[in-house]
Amino acid sequence: MYLGIAEIALMFVLPLGITFITILQTASADYRSQKITGAIFSLCVIVMDCLFYFDKNAFISYNTDGGLLLAFASLFFFGLLYVVRSDDRPAKFANLLFSALMLAAFIGIAYWERPTLLVASEFTAAQIAEQNARYQDYISSFQEGKGGKWKAAPRSTARKGTVVDMPSEDRPQLSESAKPRLARYIEESEKVIARMQAVMEAIDSYEPIPPNISDAEREQRGSQALAINNNATAINKRALGLFHPHESTEAHTELIQASESLRLAAYSLYTYSLQEDPEEQMTQYKQSRNQIAQTKICLERFRIDIQNLLSNNQPQLEEQ
Repeated sequence: MYLGIAEIALMFVLPLGITFITILQTASADYRSQKITGAIFSLCVIVMDCLFYFDKNAFISYNTDGGLLLAFASLFFFGLLYVVRSDDRPAKFANLLFSALMLAAFIGIAYWERPTLLVASEFTAAQIAEQNARYQDYISSFQEGKGGKWKAAPRSTARKGTVVDMPSEDRPQLSESAKPRLARYIEESEKVIARMQAVMEAIDSYEPIPPNISDAEREQRGSQALAINNNATAINKRALGLFHPHESTEAHTELIQASESLRLAAYSLYTYSLQEDPEEQMTQYKQSRNQIAQTKICLERFRIDIQNLLSNNQPQLEEQ
């Protein structure tokens, strides 16, 4: 619930609120020159909004992080408007400093932290739009109950239990700009995996519910299962929100699949805690265990993909 409110705030309320305030402040300007300058700044903000909401992925990615970046960009123009409207030098300097900070935050987050800005990527606009379209279809497949179907180029070799020995020309090569992003992605993904491990341990330690349990104890066990389910859902959304270099798409797909399997395992556990029919309880409990096993398989595949990617680019990393 709270995550849904945060998404609405970052994607709609905050950017659109800044846009309306900018337009109102332009209309309330005292001088004609201020109104004209403000109209230009307001037009820039409106154009960015239109690109974000209607021409998705042409400016920045259409997600909560993109909405945050749009808000920073809008605040940059909003600060410039107040630079024009200010009469004394201290106020002009303060608003100019505010605009500079908003611009620095926008560029810094877009380039170094969240590679969602088009100009910060080594790919063309068409490639980014195509990649995001496949990614959105993949996420939608979970919501439609299809278990995730990533439309990507087929692998040239099959998966093994160890590092895949594929030819070097078939392995993804990291560009110089992608290497630090990959390092940050691996760091963030390890944090997500650590949280996933904690949830898996909680599911493993969830003891079977006795048939003659009291209502108070059943409610307590249900609350425990609900907390596990909420944690798994939060982890799933966190995994979906991780940004990654294009070369690590296959590994990221496995991480998303692992988080989705964990979410399904936690949901089955919560359903198990609510059921009173022994047969249905056993079905949900087995399903939870099967999803945990699938989570571990996907995490192992993720580690193999990351290891392949690092081993293929190890000579370049050692030279730095």
